[in-house]
Amino acid sequence: MDREAEFRRLYEAHRAAVHAYFTGRTGDPQSAADLMQDVFLRVWQHLEKLADMPEDRQRAWIFTVARNLSVDARRHQHTQAGTEQALAREPTRPPQSVSTAASTAVIAAERVAAVGEAIRRLPEQQRVTLTMAAAGGMTSAELAAALGVPAGTVRYRLSEARRTLAEALDRYDDPRET
Repeated sequence: MDREAEFRRLYEAHRAAVHAYFTGRTGDPQSAADLMQDVFLRVWQHLEKLADMPEDRQRAWIFTVARNLSVDARRHQHTQAGTEQALAREPTRPPQSVSTAASTAVIAAERVAAVGEAIRRLPEQQRVTLTMAAAGGMTSAELAAALGVPAGTVRYRLSEARRTLAEALDRYDDPRET
């Protein structure tokens, strides 16, 4: 077995989905990349075992490792909760007024921030599903297999997440509606 070729095959087959999974779980592309690196380090370490598995078992193994690393990362995150709570209690600066002739770039950046905040506030299952679909380019069937839920559940989660994001944009675009 050519270890490098086999690893490259596994990496290319699963990297987008794994990164999307972690992005959905963490809400942070950099943390997702760090966790993804850990997953593929484990793939390298267990390559002989993985090479003998059928493709669906390989994917299941990789996502099991990803889930375990995600749980570990979340536990680590909770150990820092006290600091985050203290920072959240710090007073914030009042928003500066934006002139009516604000540039399109500023408005677009604010809309992106509003959507980003809405994504972070989604229930975890919706956030993970949405991120895996968007960033991973996965179909409902692929998402269902990776997440271990029916495809109908995946479609429902995506629908609810998209509806919530649309409502967030509507609130941003017309704040009088809140």
